[in-house]
Amino acid sequence: MTDFKTQLDLGQVPTVVGKDGMELLERCYGVLEHTRWPIYIVGPSGSGKSIIAMNLAKRYALAKNVPAYYVQLSPEQTKTSLILGLRLENGSLTVKNGVVADCMERGGVIIVDDATHSVQEILLMFNSILDRTSVTAIGDKMIYAHENFRIVFCANDSRYAGNVKLPQSFAQRLVSFYFDYPAATDELLIVDQIVAEECKAPVLVPVSVKRYIIELMREMRSNTYPLSVRNAAIAVVLCNLQLLARGQEQVAVDAYFANGQNAESAKRYMARRILGVEAESVLDLTDERIEEFERFVSVIGIDNFKQIILQSFMYYLDVDLGFYDLQMVKEKISSSII
Repeated sequence: MTDFKTQLDLGQVPTVVGKDGMELLERCYGVLEHTRWPIYIVGPSGSGKSIIAMNLAKRYALAKNVPAYYVQLSPEQTKTSLILGLRLENGSLTVKNGVVADCMERGGVIIVDDATHSVQEILLMFNSILDRTSVTAIGDKMIYAHENFRIVFCANDSRYAGNVKLPQSFAQRLVSFYFDYPAATDELLIVDQIVAEECKAPVLVPVSVKRYIIELMREMRSNTYPLSVRNAAIAVVLCNLQLLARGQEQVAVDAYFANGQNAESAKRYMARRILGVEAESVLDLTDERIEEFERFVSVIGIDNFKQIILQSFMYYLDVDLGFYDLQMVKEKISSSII
């Protein structure tokens, strides 16, 4: 039998927050509950696919009283280590279950995460399991899946470095769901969730600052530079630590926000990110939320705020963008912070 460590700890599964994530969860669960079809959730890095899949598995496992498993694919895995194979035991070759075969026999649900971090040969080994007969074999041992057996794949698509394309025969067996980055309001909820889980200190960063960071992240991210809520959450935590270190001391609002060159233009960009409206349509540049942002950034320092954004948005990392110009992306981020 598979080691218990491969089973998903249902008590550790984070809750799905936000309208977009909840809607996808319901759509996927309908397929999981009423069919035996394998589900494939694909989308950009950091969009929340794995959390949705874990919640699918948790809900199904509790409803059917079956175990839930979790495995991440990698090029080093083999059929023996992952599904079913011959292993040397006491000097003899013995057929042993991998996590997938164990789940099949027990009628559980398994999440196969990072599916495109593997190689096509590994994905093709799932074909017989994804068929209506749902069977796997090695030598003279065959395992037919229990009727309750379910499988959920999660993956980025091949636009991202390190991800392979799917073999046609594998893809034809899947029910696919695309999950893009959620709406800004949902991303704010997710950032709050991550920060609450990861930051042990009191969180004092105001909503205006969080909204500014999230909107900046949404402006800067692209298919080639996939910034996500993880990056925004890091920025919020680092801002919070800076504020705690300074003791919320009272300081004057930085002159940059009042009478610096192009101050009005800068305020309009702040308004767009904080208020969620086009800069040209902002009539009241003294909105309390804008002033709250200015006060916060003045306390921790404009230069510190810029540095936090650069740290959090992967500025100092040598990210593989394929044929795209990394330096151009970095310059865009640096010049867009405030």
